[in-house]
Amino acid sequence: MILTRLGWRIHQNFLMRDRIHEYEKLLLAARAEGYKFITVSDLVAIARGSVAPPELAFVLRNDVDTDVSTARLMFQTERELGITATYYFRLSTIDVDLMRDMRDHGTEVGYHFEEVATVAKRLGLRNSAEVESELENIRMEFRRNIETYRSMAGVLPKTVASHGDFCNRVLNVTNSCIIDNCVREEFGILAEVYDEWLNAPVTLRLSDKDAPDWWSPMPFREALRNSPACLYVLVHPRQWRANFRENVKAEAIRLAEGIRFYGARTINGRKSTVQHRL
Repeated sequence: MILTRLGWRIHQNFLMRDRIHEYEKLLLAARAEGYKFITVSDLVAIARGSVAPPELAFVLRNDVDTDVSTARLMFQTERELGITATYYFRLSTIDVDLMRDMRDHGTEVGYHFEEVATVAKRLGLRNSAEVESELENIRMEFRRNIETYRSMAGVLPKTVASHGDFCNRVLNVTNSCIIDNCVREEFGILAEVYDEWLNAPVTLRLSDKDAPDWWSPMPFREALRNSPACLYVLVHPRQWRANFRENVKAEAIRLAEGIRFYGARTINGRKSTVQHRL
């Protein structure tokens, strides 16, 4: 099983055919079914009851974890079709020119934040209690980073999206825990994408997935056949094109961060044991 997963990961990272044309066909299929594409900010207005939802709503969200060049191809496809979406950029993937082009088209751009994971990896935090003890420091880091986002992007984001990192899964703590009401009011954040109230209008959520499954919890076209009133689709650039250089870089960073994270946790664990004995 491990070898099978490794084989598919190698295929997806380095051998997978370009799937942008398939992406275009899926968007065309949704439009042919009568779906109107809306942004996450549009979903905020619908969830708050300030605007009526379209008969069939399609929320298209793109988390740009890596591979900005493929994100640009996906956006160009959407622009040619007259479709708007929402893109979330990490600090490491911000592309000022691309984000300006997106805003000019009517596509929403936002901040893909990860400060809990960043601080946990830096300090080697070992559990949720240790994260809780650092929460205010982590919020201060978020404040600094969102100001960096504003200085690069030119505007503050209306909505933000928590990034999922391997250490979030290890610690069982999401990055979204830092987005409290004070932070929202300070920076004019309307919503975090995993807010329960925001997702109340959503009938069905889909996410692209690693090969060979491609979609979760069901294939895209099967979801269309069910005609959900509000279809929410999350995509990631790396699932649609094998960018050799970017994927090598991403895997190397992931490996290095994993080594540092587990190493720091081990060192901190030993320190704690010594202090307890003393």
